[in-house]
Amino acid sequence: MENQEAKQLITESQNIYLITSKEPEAVASTLALFYTLKELGKNVNLLMDELPASLGFLAPSLDFISYPKNFVISIPSNVAQISQIYYEKNDDALKIHLTLQEGNIKKDNISFYFSETKPNLVITVGIKDFVKELPTKLDSFGFLLDSPILNIDNFVPMSTTEVGTSRILDQQVGTNNKKFGKINLVEEESLAEIINGLVDAKNKQTSRCLLTSLIVYTGNFKENPTAEVFQLASELMKKGADIKEITENLKI
Repeated sequence: MENQEAKQLITESQNIYLITSKEPEAVASTLALFYTLKELGKNVNLLMDELPASLGFLAPSLDFISYPKNFVISIPSNVAQISQIYYEKNDDALKIHLTLQEGNIKKDNISFYFSETKPNLVITVGIKDFVKELPTKLDSFGFLLDSPILNIDNFVPMSTTEVGTSRILDQQVGTNNKKFGKINLVEEESLAEIINGLVDAKNKQTSRCLLTSLIVYTGNFKENPTAEVFQLASELMKKGADIKEITENLKI
């Protein structure tokens, strides 16, 4: 039911922001989602500070992932009155010069944020607690607040050797996912499987991202090797994903 609602929400949304945790499984799955949504003609932005070195082969650079472009520097008028503004730009830096008519400016008076159109949908991947894990991002990306959230997360299946450990308690509640989304897809399977159930991988680029995520999740098919995992891996390889290329880059 939630899966169908999530598909419908994605179909109806044109401006979409993706937020991923720093875990390689989540990053690779989010890149797959990014490429697929782009192919569907969506206006997609991925908020990510840096791309893990091992996953550099999945994207040319972060600039390619159309980060928000409208950056605002704000100084309250009750702190200082600005009479002139100009800038210098060279190969080394951009310098913005302000001439004060009155008042004084301190570093704490200056705020920085992005000003963008409010998205129709925010999709988080591998995020357990939206507010707790993204406090600094929310300061800069206030335009994301109050947008509907599709919360995608997973947890590792339990094994009999883990019964009775504190780790099991976390797994039973979806690794403490706070279920902060309008729709919460928190499943006991790989992120690649969850996302492939939402958007079908149709090209090589998306397929290699999903297979990368799947390989990370399974430790190169040594952990949680379900029939569904091998079936998806086979389908992704048929669509062009090169398992040798992926394992060489991941060094596993």
